[in-house]
Amino acid sequence: MDPKGALSLYEQYYRNNKTYGYYIRESTWRSIGQVLFIVGVQEGEELRGTPPYFNNPKVYVKLYYTNSIREINEATKYKVIRIEDGGSYRYQPVDKDFILPTKI
Repeated sequence: MDPKGALSLYEQYYRNNKTYGYYIRESTWRSIGQVLFIVGVQEGEELRGTPPYFNNPKVYVKLYYTNSIREINEATKYKVIRIEDGGSYRYQPVDKDFILPTKI
C-alpha cells in the first residue's frame, strides 16, 4: 500500500482473499476491468516475491465497455488485455456500486 492507500493488483489479490474476479479501473480507461488470473498463480496460492511487486507476474483482465459493474451481463462487449505492471499503483479497486465518472 502506498502512503495514499492505493494497492497494487497483487495487494488487491490478497485483499480479495486470494481469489480472482475482483474489479479494477485505471484513470485512462473508459471501462471497468475484472481480474481473470495472475500468470503462474492458481487462485488461493501465495505470490512469490516482495510487495508491492511480487516479481511482477503478468495479469490478465477482462476489460468491459460499460460505465458500471451493474451493467455487466452476457451481452456486454469486452476484450481481454494483459497487464505487465501490476505492481504499480495505477489500478484502483472498484466495488459493485461504482459508476465511471463522466467527462465534461
